Amino acid sequence: MNFILRRLKLKISSLIAPELRNFRFLVGQAAILSSRANSESFKNLWDAEVKVYSQWGEDGILDYLCERVGLSKPKVIEIGAGNFSECNSRFLAENRNASIFAVDGRDDLVYSVESNSLRWKNHLFAYQTWVSPQNINQIISKAQAAIGDIDIFSLDLDGNDYWILQEANLKSVGIVIVEYNPLFGHLNAVSVPRDDDFDRKSKHYSWLYYGASLKAFEYLLDIKDFQFIGTNRVGNNAFFVRKNLATKIRIKPNADYSVYTDWRVRETRSNDGKLTFASGYDRVSEISTLPLVDVTTGNAMSVGEANPSI
Repeated sequence: MNFILRRLKLKISSLIAPELRNFRFLVGQAAILSSRANSESFKNLWDAEVKVYSQWGEDGILDYLCERVGLSKPKVIEIGAGNFSECNSRFLAENRNASIFAVDGRDDLVYSVESNSLRWKNHLFAYQTWVSPQNINQIISKAQAAIGDIDIFSLDLDGNDYWILQEANLKSVGIVIVEYNPLFGHLNAVSVPRDDDFDRKSKHYSWLYYGASLKAFEYLLDIKDFQFIGTNRVGNNAFFVRKNLATKIRIKPNADYSVYTDWRVRETRSNDGKLTFASGYDRVSEISTLPLVDVTTGNAMSVGEANPSI
């Protein structure tokens, strides 16, 4: 009897799941169209947020930027795409017929992508690998061979991100999305020291020590000819547009960058891996003595020195 019930459950699930996915897309598409209609009233980039498959509303922000710079069918490489179920590029693939090259070290990425109906509807490719400064341009070259010159570059690895981006060839890219660490503060251009084997979960038990500050990414991407436009509302994903395209975007970033590091997510872990729900400066205190590098000078400083208060 249990076997029959399990088979019946799987059968029902296989019949319902496609309809639920289609419903989710249609609701998201309607929300995107409503957002576009109100875009002239946006005061901050995060006003464009719509969440369909992204974690924090990046679907809407990317649609807004694509509309403004004229990317009707973008070609996207997403570094740190997870298993493609919750990521920045999936809605672009569905709504704009974007070509996607999804990269992650997860074992389930390739299976998830290859079993997705989007794979035959457009150019959708998965590449499982560990990403480092040494191989980032090889990965970009693989993406270009599969989908052509890249329009959108998304980077979210929670680790060695600054040093990977430093080496990345972004010549054809128009839009860059990076995840920054708001706990490193809003004043200093700092990153964790380069470590090509960096793993967030093992580097520090709290899971709070990773990546680079918003100022660090702004410093680096300014050199690479990109302009900072804004962030998502929660304060961890920053958006940059090629300077010659940025003139098409009316929204300008806030002069006070503290609004972009008002981080209220309580994901701190204890030594035994359990959530502690720490908030405010208590989160910085967990990692205050850990080392950072000022990327503009090469000087060392601690997390506590980089962000003495929130």
